[in-house]
Amino acid sequence: MITNSTPSQDNYDAFLSRLDAATASLSTRAGSLDKALAAVSLLLGPYESAVRKWERRRLHVSEQLSRHSGSPQTYTTLRELHDVALKMESMLRGRAQRVTEKLSVMQGRREAIDKSLLELELSRIKLNSSRMLSQDRERLSGIFSELAGSTVATGTIPDMGLLSDLKEAREAIVLAEALMEVKGY
Repeated sequence: MITNSTPSQDNYDAFLSRLDAATASLSTRAGSLDKALAAVSLLLGPYESAVRKWERRRLHVSEQLSRHSGSPQTYTTLRELHDVALKMESMLRGRAQRVTEKLSVMQGRREAIDKSLLELELSRIKLNSSRMLSQDRERLSGIFSELAGSTVATGTIPDMGLLSDLKEAREAIVLAEALMEVKGY
């Protein structure tokens, strides 16, 4: 049996760098989206204010129409003012609704980014834990190999029962660690 004394290749750095790249990309996108959310949010206030103003005008003109007892020309003018107020209120309400819908979509995207960033962080934690387990496993393997290959100080033949027990212990540890990785601990 040929043993290679070079340590096994550590692929964790490559995976961690991919996680870092994805995190950086999403963080940049989140920053841009936050700026856009702030800008679009600024649009909503004036539209909602304008809707309220035209609504008050329409209600005021409606009251004037209901109490009108003057000339037909005044009634026609009030009726036209009421129609204009109704159209303006409707148009501005539609714009405010579109801005609100746009904000909702953007907030949904921001939540999706936050969720992905959290998942990336959890993956980073799991990967680092797995890396530490792998390093511990390698150290234990080295210790077991040293113990199994060591000779008794008197120069007698190594205890074959010890080799078997160490092998079983090593297998139990590997299985336990594998189970912990699968279960997510």
